[in-house]
Amino acid sequence: MTAELTEARLLDIWETGNGRKPPARVLLLAAAGAGLPETGPDGTGQPDPRSDLQTVADRTLAALNGLLLDLRERCFGTALPCAADCPHCAEQLDVSLTTAELRPPGDRVAPPGGAPATGRVHVDGHEVTYRALTGGDLLAVDPDAPGARRTLLGRCVLGAVPPAPDGPSDAVLEAVAERLGALDPGADTAVALTCPYCRHSWTAALDLGGYLWAEVEAYARRLLHEVHVLARAYGWTEADVLGASPVRRQYYLEAATA
Repeated sequence: MTAELTEARLLDIWETGNGRKPPARVLLLAAAGAGLPETGPDGTGQPDPRSDLQTVADRTLAALNGLLLDLRERCFGTALPCAADCPHCAEQLDVSLTTAELRPPGDRVAPPGGAPATGRVHVDGHEVTYRALTGGDLLAVDPDAPGARRTLLGRCVLGAVPPAPDGPSDAVLEAVAERLGALDPGADTAVALTCPYCRHSWTAALDLGGYLWAEVEAYARRLLHEVHVLARAYGWTEADVLGASPVRRQYYLEAATA
């Protein structure tokens, strides 16, 4: 059973993720997309968003992106307005994307609980076995630490024949990096763009987790401002304010600030 994704729950998710690094925020949002548990870890009370990180840690990046898109559709709709600067003529472009455009063909992602897909590549005389990245890999590596990318790619390498005594070489890691997108379709949310002014075409990276977090944060701050205004005007509690429908709440806000 999953609990309804209410405004109060979104506030809890925002509060839990506030001040945390992007990988933890991505997993918090993905867990919300999958559906928060009805009760806390002890079987009673409210769900603890912090405990939900591990519920999606075994998902591949494509699966996590799918959950982020599910959450985006539920909370803010299917249209994603974006802006991009053309790298050729520097013109700023307004870009309109949809969640459907960001999903892989057929939404081909690994099922929950399934092992990440694996592949093999021959590099420098070694047959290297590797796997797709998971949410657990993102949590395990500090993105701001020196060599974070190399550490992250190293987690994907399962073994080599013959074994490499000094670990995977840079050539091996780069070969693995080039193949991760094909191994886990949907892990990469890059978007193909063409400038309408100079006709230059390029591929722009979209940080889906960062985009959705910014929306959740803006929504949470707006909710807290509404709580503040109505609490001062009517003496309501946060639960009172969030318990009113958005339409009624807007009426009270207009009356309180008239």
